Amino acid sequence: MKKWNRAVMSVMAATLLTATPAWAAQAGKTSASHTGVVVDATAQAMAQKTIDKLSELLPYMKELTVQKMDIGETSDVVMVERKKGDGKKKPVMDIYLDKKTGDINSFGYETDEPDDKELPLDVQKEKADAFLKALLGDAAKMYQYNPQKSEQLGGPAYRLVINGVPHHDEKMSLGLNGNGEVVSLISNVGQISKQIDPASLPKPEEAMSLEEAEKAVVGLMTPVYRSNKDRSGLMLTYQVSWSGFLDAKSGKSVETEHARFYREPNLSAPAIPVSPQGQKLTAKDKDEAASHLKNLLGFDSTGATFTEKVPENKPNGDVKEFQWKKGDQVASVRVKTTNGQVVALYLEDDSKEPSKKVSIEEAQKTALQVLQTYLHTDTKAVAMDKDFRLKQSDHYIFNYFNTINGIPVEDQSYRVEINSETGKLMGLFGEFDPSAVTYPDLAKAVSPEKAAKEYLKHHPLELMYYAPVIDRESSESTILVYKPQENDYMLEYVDALTGESIQNPRKKK
Repeated sequence: MKKWNRAVMSVMAATLLTATPAWAAQAGKTSASHTGVVVDATAQAMAQKTIDKLSELLPYMKELTVQKMDIGETSDVVMVERKKGDGKKKPVMDIYLDKKTGDINSFGYETDEPDDKELPLDVQKEKADAFLKALLGDAAKMYQYNPQKSEQLGGPAYRLVINGVPHHDEKMSLGLNGNGEVVSLISNVGQISKQIDPASLPKPEEAMSLEEAEKAVVGLMTPVYRSNKDRSGLMLTYQVSWSGFLDAKSGKSVETEHARFYREPNLSAPAIPVSPQGQKLTAKDKDEAASHLKNLLGFDSTGATFTEKVPENKPNGDVKEFQWKKGDQVASVRVKTTNGQVVALYLEDDSKEPSKKVSIEEAQKTALQVLQTYLHTDTKAVAMDKDFRLKQSDHYIFNYFNTINGIPVEDQSYRVEINSETGKLMGLFGEFDPSAVTYPDLAKAVSPEKAAKEYLKHHPLELMYYAPVIDRESSESTILVYKPQENDYMLEYVDALTGESIQNPRKKK
């Protein structure tokens, strides 16, 4: 079994559990209260029923005779730990269950015994199918094996299918050891499916045809410049400008915070004309850096702890960072070591959780004013990520891109961060004096139709149900969408001059 599968399981399981007081019960025993609080007997009973079922299916659990069960008052999760009674840390099994239903969110079994054997994926699937059938009964038929995701994870992966259409948000993955035993599971089984009435969902026949969806993708193909392999110049590409989800009824990009996970920015909006002032932003030493922090961000470095270091993501030493810490505030300035050009200037303030008082329109106006101050005078217009507002944190973040003849340059980007309460600058990132490069003519590009056809050859669309996420909450309305299949081996853009897909240099077939 791949060790990273267990690591992924542990991380996800940990996020499901809210930190709360714990109570413990030995296997076969029950407890009525902990720290004076009456335990939810119903939750305990449902959890134990699931544990007993797992014990029937997983023989190694019979050796784990000591059980500890944590039921937090405010948590939605029940945590169960099973161990041997000899006091050793391993073998151990951690199980996370839904407090309301007793359904399994995740579990993982770890032992000190070496396990270098990895079963072929088809063998893993056969054993995983049998396990799910025994665990879920007839409900297991609702879960469809996902070959693509299974190949990607190195273990069996499944998804819920309703009305013959897979649901994007209802997934399950399993990990097996060399003996064919299921030793890990990550799932949200039941969290969505038990709340959905299949009859209430849009019918598959209400969606546009696959051919119509593919035509809609043509309209989303956007020409974009980006650096070529040796970074000696720019190559012209086509990329799809969307959130990664296409509304299956309207053919438009779906507004959802999942856009933050899509690899490419949405650059379909018209370029924004600018009046660059070309002011230099440099800091040859810490005093100049501190001056910029005070003048631009309002951070006074007096009395702050100072550190000069090499950023972790720039270990070759061509960038250095000046950093000050004062209370809950951390202010940083990153500069090129060759000429002192500032490439990042930002303030982190954890003293309070900001509430949005400044409108996004006001913040965007300020961001553009700041940007124009330092843009190179040759810059005529900038493009902005159209889906930026779907990717917000507690403050406003605007992502801009330089343009050449109106075409965005993906590698010449700028980020401006605006405080959502004060409307003032709190972060500026980017190289404002980019090197001169050669670039191909758009007139020599293939048609968007040809580019879309090539893109869809390696990223075919699939119809599925989906609940868009806005403000970190899933929509109550489930819609039909077309989503491209992931392809680790091909990049998300097409060479616009040759019309060919570009292989991912980090992956080899």
